[in-house]
Amino acid sequence: MQFSVLGPLTLSADDHAVPLTGTKPRLLLAVLLLSPGRTVSTARLVDGLWPDAPPASAVRNLRTYVHRLRQVLDRGGDSADRLVYDGTGYHLRVDEHELDLLRFRRLADDARRAAREDRPDAAADLFDRAAELWRGHPLEDLPDLGTELDAAVTALREQHREMTTELTDLRLRLGQPARVIPALRRMVTEEPLDERRQAQLVTALTLEGRVAEALAAYQQARHGIVDELGVDPGPALQGALQAALDADSAEARAPSGRPAADPGPGAPPTGRQALPMKPPALVGRDTTAGQLRAIAEGIADSTGADEHAAVVLVSGAPGVGKSSFSVSSGYELADLFPDGQLFVSFDSGGEPPRGSGELIRELLVELGVPLTDMSDDLRERAAVLRCALAGRRLLLIIDDVEYAQQVRPLLPGAGRSLVLVNSRQRLLDLDVGWRLTLGALDRDEAVELLATIAGEARVREQPEVFGRIADACDQLPLALRIVGSRLVTQPDGALPGFAEHLENEEYRLAELVVGDISVRDTLSVSYRGLDVDARRALRELAAADSLITPSSAVEILRLPRQQANRLVEHLVQHNMLVPVDSGRLGQRFHLPELLRIFANECP
Repeated sequence: MQFSVLGPLTLSADDHAVPLTGTKPRLLLAVLLLSPGRTVSTARLVDGLWPDAPPASAVRNLRTYVHRLRQVLDRGGDSADRLVYDGTGYHLRVDEHELDLLRFRRLADDARRAAREDRPDAAADLFDRAAELWRGHPLEDLPDLGTELDAAVTALREQHREMTTELTDLRLRLGQPARVIPALRRMVTEEPLDERRQAQLVTALTLEGRVAEALAAYQQARHGIVDELGVDPGPALQGALQAALDADSAEARAPSGRPAADPGPGAPPTGRQALPMKPPALVGRDTTAGQLRAIAEGIADSTGADEHAAVVLVSGAPGVGKSSFSVSSGYELADLFPDGQLFVSFDSGGEPPRGSGELIRELLVELGVPLTDMSDDLRERAAVLRCALAGRRLLLIIDDVEYAQQVRPLLPGAGRSLVLVNSRQRLLDLDVGWRLTLGALDRDEAVELLATIAGEARVREQPEVFGRIADACDQLPLALRIVGSRLVTQPDGALPGFAEHLENEEYRLAELVVGDISVRDTLSVSYRGLDVDARRALRELAAADSLITPSSAVEILRLPRQQANRLVEHLVQHNMLVPVDSGRLGQRFHLPELLRIFANECP
C-alpha cells in the first residue's frame, strides 16, 4: 500500500488508486499519516476530526470511521490490522517506502549530510529527488483541517520551503543559475516579501550574466518591501545588489571582456591590517606553513571558479603555539589578501569567553560599518558581517574558539576570504575545508627555538645541557619560550644546575612560569573544559604512565570497552591524548609529559 500526503491525500495499491470516501475517514487517515509510526491519542483524533465542537458521540463515531478505514485497507489488499488500538489511541503502521512524507525527510537528511561532507552535486541531486515527491500543497483536497492539523501542514510547507532554498543555494554554488531562475521567478511572485528568495533571484541573474535584469529584479523587490513594510531591504538583498553592481561596474571597466587588472601577489596589501604584533620567527612549522600557503594561494587565485570563503581549523594541545602560528602566517600571507587581515579572540583574560555578537561588532567596526547600522540581534548582525565580507579577499583569524556554535556566526559566505580558526579542540562538528593539527616540536627543533631566545653561541657551547632542558619542556613551544626567556638572565655556569632542577617532576611546572604566562594555567584552562568523567579518565590514564591502547584503557579506567573508548576519543578530540603512528601495532595514544604531571597533581 502507498500513502501520499504531499499534495492531495491518496491511497494506492499496485499503482491503482484505492478510493476512500467521506471527509471524516479521510481526515482520520491524514492525522495518522502526519504522525507516522506513532500512536495518536483518541483525544487528538477527536480534535482533528471535529476541530470546532465534537459531538457527544465523537468517540463512538471515531470507532466507526476506524472500522471503515480498516475495510478500505482490506479491500486494497492490505492487512486490516495495520491500524491498531493500543489502549490510548490508534497507531497506523507505515514504512518509509510506503509514505511520501518519510521518503521526503530521508532524502532531505541525506542531502544535508552530503552538503556537510562537501559533496554539493550529490546533495543537489538528493534535494531534487525530494522535491519531486511534492504534488502540490500537503492535504490540499481536505477542507476545514482545524488548528492542529493546519499547524502540521504549515510546518510541512516550511520544511519544503527551506529545502528549496537550500537546493537553490547549491545550484548557485555549482554555477547553475539557469536551472533555478524560472522557479525563483514563480516563487517571488507568490511571496514578494520573501527577501531571501528575492536575493537568490538577483544573485542567479547576476551569475547568468543578466546584470540589467538582476538590477531590475532588485528594484522591483525593494519597491514592494518599502511599500508594504515601510523599511529598506535587509542585508541579504543588499548584498545581492552589491554583487550585481560590482558585476555591472566590472563590465563597464572591461568592455573588451578582459578581466580587470589584478595587482598581483607581490603588490602591497591595501586593506585593513589589524593583526597583533608579529611573533618571533617560527621554528619547526615549515611543512604546515607550506600547506597553509598552498591553501591560501588556491583560495586567492582570481581565475578559480569557486567564489566562496574557506575555513581552516588550526588545532593542537594547549601551549603548542596555535595563535603564534596563525598570526605569523597572517603576516606571511598578507600579499594574497589585499583587502585586509583581521584578528579577533574569544579570550577575555580569565573571565567567561566573549560573545559571538561582541566579536562580530568588533569586526564590523574594523570594516568601517557605522555603529548605527548594527542590530542587537545576533542573526541580523551576522548577516551584516557576511554582507560586509562578500566579495572581499581578506584573511580573518578567530582565536580561542571553544565550540563550533560559538564561531559559526562569524564565518563569511561569498568572496575569497580565508578564515583561520584556532582551537584547542578538533571541533569535529564544524564544517571546514582543511584541518591542520600542530604537535610538539622534535628535539632538534626545540633546541633551535631555545637558541633563538637564549642565544645560539650558548647552545653551541653546551648542546647537551640545552637538549636536557628541551626534553624537560616536553618540546612544547610555550614551555620552551618561558624557559628561553628565563635563561637570558642565567649565567652559563648555572645552566647545568637549572637543567637538573627542571628535570625534577616535583618542581617542573612551578619553574615553567614567567610574568603572567604559566604552563600550569594554560593546561588548567583545557582541563576545566572537560566534563567530570573525562577529567577522571585523564587522571587515571596519567597515573598509569604508559602508552595507551584501546585494551589498556579498558583496564586502566575499569569501564566497559565502548565507554572507555568514548572517553579516549573525547580526550583525543580535546587534544589531550595524541595518536601515535604505530603501523601494524594497532592504535596507540600518548599523554604528553607536562600534561601527565599536571593531571597527577589534580585532586
